[in-house]
Parts: sequence; structure tokens; C-alpha cells
Amino acid sequence: MQRNLLFLFLFTFQFNANAQQEFNFCGFEKYVQQNFHSVNEANETILNYPQKVSSHKHGLTDTVKIIPVVVHVIHNGGIENISDEQIESQLRVLNEDFRKIAETNGDGSGVDTKIEFCLSKKNPEGKCTNGIVRIQSLLTNHDSYERPMLSQLSSWDPDRYVNIYVVKTIDGGSVLGYASFPGGPIDQDGLVVVYNAFGDTLNVNAPYNLGRTATHEISHWFGLYHTFNNGCAADTCNDGDYVCDTPPVATANFGCPSNANSCSNDFPNVNDQVENYMDYTNDACKNIFTAGQRDRMQSTLNAIRFEIWQDSNLAATGCDSDEVVSNCAAVADFITLQPQVCVGNSVLFYNKSLNNCTSFLWSFTGANPSSSTILNPTVTYNTLGSFDVKLIATNAFGTDSVTFINYITVVNPSAGIALPYHEGFESSLFPPAGITIENSDNGITWERDTIAVHPEGIASAKINNLINTNYGQTDAMILPNLNLSSFNGTPYLTFKWAYAKSDALYTDQLLVLISTDCGVNFTQIFSKSGSSLATGPTQITPYIPDSNTIWKSANVSLANYESSSNAIIKLVNVTDGGNNLYVDDIGIGITTGVNETANENTFTIFPNPATDFINLTLVNKFQSALEISLLDVLGKNVREISLGKANSQISIPIADLSDGIYFIRIFDGEHFNTYKFIKN
Repeated sequence: MQRNLLFLFLFTFQFNANAQQEFNFCGFEKYVQQNFHSVNEANETILNYPQKVSSHKHGLTDTVKIIPVVVHVIHNGGIENISDEQIESQLRVLNEDFRKIAETNGDGSGVDTKIEFCLSKKNPEGKCTNGIVRIQSLLTNHDSYERPMLSQLSSWDPDRYVNIYVVKTIDGGSVLGYASFPGGPIDQDGLVVVYNAFGDTLNVNAPYNLGRTATHEISHWFGLYHTFNNGCAADTCNDGDYVCDTPPVATANFGCPSNANSCSNDFPNVNDQVENYMDYTNDACKNIFTAGQRDRMQSTLNAIRFEIWQDSNLAATGCDSDEVVSNCAAVADFITLQPQVCVGNSVLFYNKSLNNCTSFLWSFTGANPSSSTILNPTVTYNTLGSFDVKLIATNAFGTDSVTFINYITVVNPSAGIALPYHEGFESSLFPPAGITIENSDNGITWERDTIAVHPEGIASAKINNLINTNYGQTDAMILPNLNLSSFNGTPYLTFKWAYAKSDALYTDQLLVLISTDCGVNFTQIFSKSGSSLATGPTQITPYIPDSNTIWKSANVSLANYESSSNAIIKLVNVTDGGNNLYVDDIGIGITTGVNETANENTFTIFPNPATDFINLTLVNKFQSALEISLLDVLGKNVREISLGKANSQISIPIADLSDGIYFIRIFDGEHFNTYKFIKN
């Protein structure tokens, strides 16, 4: 399967200094539909740029281009809060590698790319800075699908700066770093690297301890592919890594192999270029950019990333001078990821003041407490309205303040709908009434499917991960706000899913998250990936469940949240370039067999589906009076029946009801039982 176009390039590894293994590093996925067009267009632009203009006239390689950089250190007060010296060492390594500086590790047999990097000396508002932002946040243990959250937390204009994020771990410790490709989503532009593969002052992550991870990742930002992209491609110029003078490579190389030659279709047949920065060999082995790679990066800078290296931007970012920045006064700045909250909720503020500030004074209008002096305070809002927030920051060289007017909006929570709740996606409207779709990249997302064989009815929700190759991207179906306390007993979330992988090494993820504080915080209550998610065989063709498919069922207890009158539930797909994922028959507060409360009364309904009548047989062991209600999918009563204590069978007319999903709810004075039926 061709894997050649994507936004995020993951460079994975295992922390193991004593043994070298091969791992499932990233591939380059075929990128189509909305996401394909932007990245493929960028690749075509890069390929065609030198053919359309005079490279000498437009400065393709004859001038040095300086690239301003800002480093965001996302930490939680641990060793991942790396020193200024370690950050500066990474900038030195980048310049050694890209400028082929003599007597350094970058002085291999390759070329000088005529690209330099500058740690910015002015922030976007033109204030003095050392180009380093430090923020204490749990996002330091980073999952790649949270990339937009890093940008929300801290990002400088990506047209003017390269945003580099340093974190403690990526994807549970399995990834060294990843980067964006030209043309990708603006909120994912830049690169993310783990702290102990950043710079060359630490030795704990050998053999990736000399700063070449950032060299590798930022090269993706310039539009370079891996040397092994598409394997032994027949056309070394217009396929593979799209660079003529890099020999084709079948798969990634590891360690420091000698005489590796994995492809024989090149002429003349030469060894793999294991010294190239775009392979996966050890840091100590890497020391080459080829002339073709240099020209491709220069084409990117001329055709796509043009503004960042212009003289006007160098002056605006302070990179027009070699002057060493010191004694910068404090620059106050902060953010919250939840500027709108429900009354009674708490808000966490992240301090991102610049230049090593030593003291802070916060002021919170309308909050409790109304002031604080700690780094990242949490305050509670018990009054409706919009409120200002002010921060005063101080360091050894000065004091600065910032006030955000009407920054926090406090609202009443919307009323949650009463249970039971069910969604089977039978309506032609998508998303169905009450459900919202969260699609932050405006790309591939959830849609209605009527082609697969579904567990019931004619439709389900589907997301096509086979073409959804914006790795780590999350797409959520958000259910309507639910009043879980309206259910008598413990409510359960139930649904069915079907999925297949496209490759044994690629797997998407299905998560369920719940919030009971108006979306300020979400808790994960369900997670499946890999073999536990798959219901069909691994296949490179689109997965379509057929009559032989066994859909898997989820039955998630909501006991910890049953008192909530305003719960928000998300079903989240995290793409890894796998295959189609289907979800159907979502229910909350619904039983499909004998009552879960085990009250010894038994009930059966038939036929199901039904057209004119639904028959209900009751074995009423407690001989209590019964109240029977017919509800539509929104929980509205459409019919009510009262029965005496005797065992009985009744027929309920339904011919006048519209086709669709309904529920029979039976109350015996102590217990509720809810059953689903289909009217067609």
C-alpha cells in the first residue's frame, strides 16, 4: 500500500541504550479528498518551482536564508523543563547540520543547504525575549492527537516563526518527535520533540542524543520525505522521496550499518545513504543533505514558506542581528483552554509569561478567590456574566501587566434530555438532531453509511480512516447533553462497532469521553485499538461489514456519573491511517433483555420490528400495578397505558406512528424497564 503523503511524520523509538531494535516508524500515507489536496498541492508546488523560474534570479541557493525559531517548553516541573543551554545547543546543532560547518558532526560529504536558524529575540508584539516560552501543563505527557491543544496553549504566528515544542513523552514514550508538512493544518505547523532527544547536552537517550531528531523533523517542515519513502521506487526523481540524487531505500536503516544496499533498481547501483538525515540511523551516523534535498528545501522556502525568511520578518523577530539578547524585562501573558464555563465551575489558568519571571499577581473579577500569586491558579466562578482577568509579572529587569477584557464567560448549563436515549442513524439527516461533529481540521470526519450490513436498520455512522491520514487527528461525535439522573437505577452506555485494520502495524483508536462540568474536563471511560478494536480481517481495501461480520458491543457503566443532570459524552476516533470504523445503535438507559434491576418481573415484546401492533407479554410476579409508556427517540411520550396486577398479554396499536425507533417503558411502582422496538 502506498503511504506517501501526510501532515505529521512520526519518528518512533524505544528508550533502550543497550539494544538496538527496528520499530514501526512512520510511513507516508496516500492522502486524498480534503487532506490529500492540500499536501499533494504543496508537493507539486515544490517539485515544479525550479522549472518555472530562474533559480539564480530568485535566490534558490545563492543566499543564506535565516529562519526564526521559538521553543515552547511544555513541562510539569520535572527534568523535561530543560535548561536554556540545552535549547541553545539544539540551535547550534541545526546550524552545524544545515550549514555543513567544518569540524562538526554536520561536516559530512553532503552540501551546505544555505539555511540557518535563529532563536528569536522579539515576540510577536515586538517585545524583547530569548525565544523560549515555558508553560507548566500536563500536556507534557503528550499524545500526537492532542497537537492542536499545544497550539492553543502556546503558538506564535507560524508564517513568521517555526514553533518547536519540547515535551516529556509522546504517545506514551514510543515517539521521538513529529513535524508538519508544507500545506498542512495551520494549528499543527511546526514540530514536537521529546526533551531528552533535544540538543546534545544529555546522554540519556543514546543513540538519539546528538540533536539529529530535530534536524530530521524540521526537514519535514521544509518538505523533505524519508529517503525510504515508497521503497525501491522506479523513478527516483518523481517517486520515492522526490529527490533525484538520494539512492532508493527499501526500508528504514537503523544503527550505523555499513555497505547497506536494499535496492538494486538505481543506475548506477549504489549503497543506501545511511548517513542522510532523513533515514532512521543513529545520530552519530547522520551528516548528509544532498544537493537535491537542498534544492527541494529552497524551493519550499521560495514557493510556500516565503514570508518567514524575508528581511522585514527578520527585523520583526530580532533575527537581523547577531547581538546576544540579555536582560529582557518581564512580559506578562496567560491563557485558559476553557474561556466559557458553566456557573459553579472552576477554571485553570496557564501562565506563559516570558523571560524567567520570579513573581506573579493575578486578579480575577467575579471569581473565588479574586486574586492569586501562584504560577497556574484555579478559580471558581459562581456568578453569571463576563469577567476580566489581569496578570502582573515581574523579573529582575522589570514588571509587565496584561488584562484580558471579558475573558471568561459564565453561563447556565443547558438542560440535559431525559433518558432513555437512542441513536441508530436511521434518519437521512446527518448529523442527527442533537448530535454535533467535532472536526478541527475540516477534513475527513464522521458520516452516515448505508452500504454496510448493519446490526439493525439500514444505516450507521462511519469514518474513513483509510484516507484519513492526518495522523493523530481526532474527530468526535458529541451526544446531546443528557440528564443521567432521570434514569431509575444505574445507566449504561451501549453501542456497537465494526472495524478492520489496513495493515498489521497501523491501528486507529476509538475513545469515549464524558464530562459533567460543561466540557471543562473530560474523563476517558472506554478505549479500544488494535486487535481489541478489530472485528474484520486486515485488508488494504476499504472495510465494509457484510452479513458475516460480527459487530462488537460496548456496555459501559455510568455509575460514577448517574447523579449528573448535564453530562456530555463524546465518541472519538483517533486516526492512524487504518480503515473504516463504524458505530451504530447508541443507547443510554436502555435494556434489550430481562430488566437489569432483576426485579423478577419478566416481559417480552413481539414482533420486532412491527408494523401495526406491538404485543407485550407480562409475567408480573409481584402482582403490582403497571404503567406502560411508549416513547420516541427524544424521550417524548406518544402513548400511555395502565394495567392492573394480573399477568396479561396486550396488543398496542402503532400503525399511526411514523417509522423509526421507539421504546416501551414499564414501571411497576418500584422499577423501570425499558425496551426498544422498531416501527416500519
